[in-house]
Amino acid sequence: MIEFVIDCVVLGVVGSLVGMLIRRRHRQRSARAADGAPTGIPCMIKRASHGNRWRPGRLLTHAKPLTWRPAYGRSAVVLPDDLHRTAVRAVSTREGLVINPGSRIVECASSDGAVLIAVMPVDLEQVTGALSAA
Repeated sequence: MIEFVIDCVVLGVVGSLVGMLIRRRHRQRSARAADGAPTGIPCMIKRASHGNRWRPGRLLTHAKPLTWRPAYGRSAVVLPDDLHRTAVRAVSTREGLVINPGSRIVECASSDGAVLIAVMPVDLEQVTGALSAA
């Protein structure tokens, strides 16, 4: 019984520390964006023209036109100039198996086809603002 209590206390402390670090990272990124410094918003992108898979990376909001840098290996990809937001929605049950179910999906359209951007709710305003400004 005592081992269970110790495990619960340790998990609670670790969970609190992780939450604190995540909130700190978000505050730092928001402060850099407010100062005009380059920021990369963590997100996942799904483009019909480049295969139908969710790919992790960062949306570089300071770049004009908008640029997405993949998390693994490849060089940055410039998103289409005519990219515009059409809707924002919650993650479906099927999509929740691949991406974080708590995220929001920004549906975009362009001449290259549909682009879906999955982003956490705390970063949603920055992404929609960057899409409006582009």
